[in-house]
Amino acid sequence: MSEITIAIIVAVVVAVILGIKGWAYRALTFKMDESAILNFLKESTGQFKFRSTEAISAETDISTNRVAMVCSRSKSIQRNSKEQESWCLK
Repeated sequence: MSEITIAIIVAVVVAVILGIKGWAYRALTFKMDESAILNFLKESTGQFKFRSTEAISAETDISTNRVAMVCSRSKSIQRNSKEQESWCLK
């Protein structure tokens, strides 16, 4: 094989490895954040069924943008149909 072909193969392999690593990191951080939010929602049962994005963020130390993103993507959390930034367990 020529040196150019080897260089292209190495570059593709490195790109694939970095892509897999990035995907795994995003998946892991999503699961960790989702777990923290789920634990908060499970432990905060009381007079209020729904919790605001801000309340979840303050209690879990996850940014409000991240809380909203994780809650909207989670299969275990649902949004209050009457309020956009309000969440509860399914």
